[in-house]
Amino acid sequence: MKSRFTDLFPIPDFLEMRPTGLAISETAIHLIEFVKVARGYSLGRYATRFLPLGAIKEGYVNDKKAVTDILSSLQKEYSIEFVNASLPEEKAYFFKTEFPKNGIDNLRQAVELRLEENVPISASDAVFDCEVISRKSDSDKIEVGVAVLPSKVVATYLEIIKGAGLKPVFFGVEASAVSRAVVADNSFDTCMIVNVGEMRTSLSIVSGGVVQFNLSVPIGGDALTVAIGKHFSVDADTAKTIKEEKGFVKGEETMELFFSIMSTISAIKDEINKLFIYWQTHQNSSGSSENKICKIILCGRD
Repeated sequence: MKSRFTDLFPIPDFLEMRPTGLAISETAIHLIEFVKVARGYSLGRYATRFLPLGAIKEGYVNDKKAVTDILSSLQKEYSIEFVNASLPEEKAYFFKTEFPKNGIDNLRQAVELRLEENVPISASDAVFDCEVISRKSDSDKIEVGVAVLPSKVVATYLEIIKGAGLKPVFFGVEASAVSRAVVADNSFDTCMIVNVGEMRTSLSIVSGGVVQFNLSVPIGGDALTVAIGKHFSVDADTAKTIKEEKGFVKGEETMELFFSIMSTISAIKDEINKLFIYWQTHQNSSGSSENKICKIILCGRD
C-alpha cells in the first residue's frame, strides 16, 4: 500500500496549519475540530454558542458586533487561529454547465462568461467556485458544477471572521459541506439531501459528488416545536422535549403527536416531492435527461 509523502515525512507541528471547522447559522455558531490519529481522524474540540435573535437573518448579518464578539470569545477560549468556514446557502446559487473537452484553456474564465446566464448576479458582483463533475471517456464534453455567492455576502463574513482574530483558510457553502459529510467520497450516484435545521430545511441535489441544485424551505425544527406546543398546550421547552424523546414515527403511542405535526411535515414533504419530480423529468442543455435520483438522505438536528 502506498503511503502519502506527509505520512513518511510529517510536517512539523509549528508549520502545519490546522484549521478548525466553523459554521455560522441564524441561531448559533458551531465549532468543530478533528485531530489526526493512527487510523485517520478523531473528534477533538467542539462548541456551540447561540446568537441573539435576529443577529443573522436569511444569510444577512444584521448585528456584526454581536457575531464578532462571540467569535472572538471562542478564539480566545480555544486558542484558534485558522478556520474553514461555511457560508449561508440562502444566498448561494448552484448550477451545472458543459464545455467542449478540447478548446478550453482557462476553465474559470469560461465559467465566468456564463454566470449571468444562470444566476441573477452580475459577474463583477459575484464570487464563485467550480468543480469538474465528470470526464467521460466517450464524451466530447466536460460537466462543471458551479457555486456562486454575492461578493458583498462573502466580504461581510470575511470581515467578521478576521475581526475576531481568526484567519480563514477556506470558505465553502453550507450545502456543499453537508454533502461532503454524508455522501461517500467514491459515490457518483445522484441523491437528494434533506437537511432539517432549526429555522429551515435545505434540499440539495448531489450528483457526481458535486451539489448541482439547492433549495431552502423556511420551515424547520422550530416550526415543529411550535405545532406540538399548540396541540398539547405546553411551553416551548416541554414541546421540544416531547419532540426529541418521541420523534416522528407513527405508532399507537405516538398517534396524537403525529397528527399534531402532520401539517408542518406535509409542507416539507410537498417541497421534497416537487423538487424530486422536477429533477426526474427535466432535461439538460444537450437534451438528455439528468441522472435519476436513486436515494434520499435525511439529516440535520431535527
